[in-house]
Amino acid sequence: MTLEEIETFKNAVIETILPHAKYMNNEQILQIIEMAQKNNEELPFGFGNMLFEQIIALKDTV
Repeated sequence: MTLEEIETFKNAVIETILPHAKYMNNEQILQIIEMAQKNNEELPFGFGNMLFEQIIALKDTV
């Protein structure tokens, strides 16, 4: 990913996911990500892990 793509991704996470994730514990977040991965086989391998890491990192800073 380019720096611009990374910034766009982070902003999307902040705007769409963090408002909900800030009230969830890590296990709840992981369960939702795992469900989404099972229902969307076209997601690239490792996307869920990367998304979880971003959510946790941003959750602690935003």
